[in-house]
Formats: sequence, structure tokens, C-alpha cells
Amino acid sequence: MKQINYLILAFAAALALHSCKEAPGSYTQRTPIFRVLGPDGSEGGEIRIDGKAQSIDFTVLSTEEWRVEVDGPDAFSLPVQTGGVGKTTVSLLAASNETGASRSGIVTFYSGTDSKYEFGISQEEQLPYLDVTPTSVSIGAEGDVFTVTVDTNQSSWAYDLGDGRSWISETGRTDYTVTFTVPENTSGARRSAEIRFFAVESPEILSYVSVDQSIPAAPPTDYILDVVFNADRSAKDNSTLGLKVDNSRLDSDVSVAWSDKFGRYVAQFNNSTIARTNMDTGYYFIPYTTSDTFAAKLADGFSYELVFCCYNDAVAKQVKPFSSTQAGGTGMCFRAATGEINFECHVGGSWRELYSGILPVRGQYYHVVGTWDKANGICNLYVDGQLTASVNTTGDFKFMDTNNDARWFGIGADPTAGDKGEASFYGEVVIARLYDNPMSAEEAKALYNLVK
Repeated sequence: MKQINYLILAFAAALALHSCKEAPGSYTQRTPIFRVLGPDGSEGGEIRIDGKAQSIDFTVLSTEEWRVEVDGPDAFSLPVQTGGVGKTTVSLLAASNETGASRSGIVTFYSGTDSKYEFGISQEEQLPYLDVTPTSVSIGAEGDVFTVTVDTNQSSWAYDLGDGRSWISETGRTDYTVTFTVPENTSGARRSAEIRFFAVESPEILSYVSVDQSIPAAPPTDYILDVVFNADRSAKDNSTLGLKVDNSRLDSDVSVAWSDKFGRYVAQFNNSTIARTNMDTGYYFIPYTTSDTFAAKLADGFSYELVFCCYNDAVAKQVKPFSSTQAGGTGMCFRAATGEINFECHVGGSWRELYSGILPVRGQYYHVVGTWDKANGICNLYVDGQLTASVNTTGDFKFMDTNNDARWFGIGADPTAGDKGEASFYGEVVIARLYDNPMSAEEAKALYNLVK
């Protein structure tokens, strides 16, 4: 009886072993894959093309070797005629059809001798043409350069600037391209033109490029602080808020002079010992409180503008010509590590630093605009009309503060915790303004255009 049981167990084990050995065979005996997709995703049928020289792409998906043939005129050719496993792109090349009539051919794909896909190719007669790219161009107010590419089967081509003759000019040309320059738009209105491209021998064969140029943005005037310096060294806020510009901390190192370049009086800070601390005198200051209208306008987003020049080349010290930064606040400074122009704004619990990469040169004037857009969560820095830095922000603006609960913007120095001045400036301040809203890049450029 035991012997019979052993025989049964042995037979069962052999059967199981036999099943395991044959199991892989069930995975290797797969149905071969062979698919061909036309340029529109179809698996056969008629493909109609125009008379221009071009390529028609087919996609082959296969698990074995395949081949392709074209039956038709010599103008249809197949650089790739065979392939293997995987995904392959096959391109049928069609020459320009200058025969005067349409022509056709058949492209057939084979896998072995049985599986095949067939596509009919019908190419129209090539008619005279002249195409241009792009067909429309939008130019900013500051002007730009653009290039038009001409595709034609005509022997020569030309163009007519039409209404653009007075403001569009050619600056380069090849057999197939032409480059135009559009200068800054100082006309005071949008301007547009259609450039007509045509075949010289057949002017009725033509294409158009429309060109549109915007006008400069108007400089913003929503001042919440606009400091104007007077010949007697006093200064006034010309904004509607009329903040007090206190000159009680001036000394002999601060003077005012008329500038023919800017047509206004400018403040001059003449102490060459820059970045001084604990200064009782040597600067203007503009006090404010966190409960006044001025502070409310800062708290929901603003813009800052400063025009200045230094009497020294850049040094790696923190200097602040116009700012309100003590444990919070905002303003422009020269970065302590490099001396580069930097705009800083305390938002969401930390400083947002915008480093321009620009080191001020002695005697050169710079136009600086810093913006904080609370709604869109971004700070931008523009120097001489160009965006130089941008950082994302979240959260609320934090005002500066001192030990005696005083807050002020300084011109020529920055507040200390002890309500004195520090980070003293050596140079001229021409414009010191704050605006109610974060301005656009176009508006920053418009302000620069007023002083450049």
C-alpha cells in the first residue's frame, strides 16, 4: 500500500514539473505586432498634398522586421526602406510638382509577405506661390527688430512698406529673409502698417505682414510721497498727502543746488565718510505713523522711485540714500557684500532682497524703481528702465520701528533703532518718491524716459 502511495506522489510531482517546464512556452508564443500610422493617424487610405516639396511621415510599430516600397514617379522617394523591432518614423519625400499636372503613387508596408498597409499619395500641381512668416508682428513702444522669411517658387521678390515707410526700415537681407528695425514710438499714438510682399515678375502673387506698435505707457502720478528740494535747503512733499519733510537734522554737509540736467534742485550730501552710524544730523527725515493714510497705502502695495548719483565708486558697505528700514520697512540700499544696487522690502516675516548686479559708478546718475505687488505676490526692481531682479512674496508688509516707536523715511541716511541716522550716503538725490500702486514694467520705463 505504501508503495502505491509513493507511485502516486511521484506521478503528481512529474506532472507538476512537466507543467512548469511548458509554462514559459505560453509566453513566448505571442501574436506579432505590426501597425503603420499615416500622418493623420489613419491606417491606410488616400493622402492628398499640395505641390510644394515636402515630407510625409509614417509611424511603424513592429515586433519583427518589415519593409516599405513606393510605386510611383521618381519624385517620390523613401530614404528608409526597411526596419526592425520598435517604433520607427518613415518619411516619404515628395519633390515640388512642376509637371503641370497632378501625380500619384502608392506606399506599401510589408511584414514578411502577408501583412501590409497601403497608402495612396496624390500630389497636386504646384501653382505659383509666395508665403511669408510671420504674418503679423507686435512691437512694444520701445521698438524692436524682426525678421520675415519668404518662401516662394518665383525667381525674385520685393516688398512695399506702405504706411510703415516713415518708421520701419530694412537692416538686413538674404535670398529668403529680410530684417526690419522699428524705433521707439514717440508719435503719441499706436501705429500700424501692412508690408506687401510680391513676386517681381508676377505682382499679383503676394502676401502681407501686418505690423503693430503700441504707444508708451503714461508715467504714473499716484504719488503718496513726492519730495521737492528748495533753494533754501527746505523740502516739501508735493503729493496730496502732504507729509512733513523735516529739515531740522540738516548740517553743513547737506546742501542744495540747481541741476540743469534735471531742471530742478537736488540735495547734495557731502560727507565723504560713508556708512556712518549714530548720526544726529546730516539727513532729511519724513515721519509717519502706522495708523495714518500713508501707512495704509504702503500696506496694500506700492512703488518706490529714486534718482541719484554717487560721489564715490561702489564700495562693499551698506549705504541707504532713501529708505525706511529698521527691523522692517523698505528702501534702496547698496548691498554690504558687494556695493551693488539693492531694493529690499520686509514682507511675510522676512526681508525680500532684490540684487541688481549693478555697481554704481561715481558721477553717473541712476534711475531706480522698486515695486511690491501684494495682490500678485511679487517684488520687482528696475534700474534705468530695465527689470534687474524679481522675487515672489507672501504675507503682509512689516513697518520699520525704533525703540521710541518712531517711524520715518530718511533721505541721506536710514533710521537706527535709537531714532538716529546710519548708513549715510555720499552723493546727490534728485528724485525721491513713493506711489500708491505697484507699477508695470512699461510705467517704470516711462518714468525712466522722463529723466534719461
